[in-house]
Amino acid sequence: MNKKISVGLCLSLIIISITATFAATMVISKQIYNGIISNISQRSQTYESVDEISKIVSNYYFGTIDDGSRLNGALTEGYVNGLGDPNSKYLNSDEYADYTAKLDGGVTGIGIETAYDYSKADFVITYVYPDSPAEKAGLKAGDVIASVNDGIVSRYNYQTLAKYFTGDRLTSVQLKYERGGETRSAEVMLGFSVPGVRGYLKENVGYIRINGFYKNTAADFKALMTKLREQGAESMIFDVRGTSEGTVEYAAKVIDVIVPAISGNIAVAKDKNGNIYKEKVFTAENSNIMMPFVVLANSYTAGPAELFACDLRDICQAQIIGTKTAGVGTMQELFALEDGGAVLLTVAVIEPKNGESAVYEGIGIEPTTEVALNYGDEMGFELLTEENDNQLSAAFKLLAS
Repeated sequence: MNKKISVGLCLSLIIISITATFAATMVISKQIYNGIISNISQRSQTYESVDEISKIVSNYYFGTIDDGSRLNGALTEGYVNGLGDPNSKYLNSDEYADYTAKLDGGVTGIGIETAYDYSKADFVITYVYPDSPAEKAGLKAGDVIASVNDGIVSRYNYQTLAKYFTGDRLTSVQLKYERGGETRSAEVMLGFSVPGVRGYLKENVGYIRINGFYKNTAADFKALMTKLREQGAESMIFDVRGTSEGTVEYAAKVIDVIVPAISGNIAVAKDKNGNIYKEKVFTAENSNIMMPFVVLANSYTAGPAELFACDLRDICQAQIIGTKTAGVGTMQELFALEDGGAVLLTVAVIEPKNGESAVYEGIGIEPTTEVALNYGDEMGFELLTEENDNQLSAAFKLLAS
């Protein structure tokens, strides 16, 4: 039997339903509102602090205030530095152009590698690339650089002066250097494209030094690997001591030159929520070079070079000789800004072949055989001869056995 309700009761039920819905909506809205207000409050506090400083500067600063571009750059840099992440940074327009040019084409310059010998206070040329302007100008490994563009070299400025050794064509750098007690001069043109790798063969062991993981590194690496194997290399040493530049993507391409196609991935980028970041999944499918490998690493081996060492260990059973790596296991992405600069921001953590259990961010990679240098600090390996470089000697000895 159907029961009828009065119009008044029906209206009452509708009003109760609307009231309940409104109350629930208000609770949710209040939570969202409070979150927004909290965020706005934080932003407002930041803006108020900047505005307060701006008024103080405008009223009392003795010097001349620029047009704002330098201040804006400094504010942006300060904001990024405030994250407390050494791998995130602000790049001004010139730095942004240099950074992208290096990634896309590798390093250009006069064609030398250098290191500072703190024990002797000498700025030493450690390697001269064949057919480079430096070689044509007569520079040799072991030469001690005394001045660069009339700037006298010291332990405090050698890194700044070394920047003159890289750059584009149609410019040159003036050097004074010492060899055998004699001071010499040279004017060397820039613009030489420095290979991403260099190496040689010793008996049946190949040696490859990787300076950075740039766009051209994989092609250079593959060509040198092919050359050394054709010359009779039966095992390989890969030296990534002090190597930190480049990207994870380009490191994965170098790894792909060596390792066999595997089920799974050689690396995955995960965002802060544990999700794959922008489909950044790196696989290996091109090659399969079967021979013993040794990777030389130290505490300055960082970022893409750590992925290289980790994956070769886990996929190819490569031995890692040296000391524990830096523990930079994150991926950075460039975000262009309206002022012509960019922010290089850490956006993901890298999971290598063995997944989360093998993540080395903040931890580093332990060597399978720990060998500390007998001479100098860890960045001083470039100053050592092969005989004095006990890490390199240990690698040759292991492969020879």
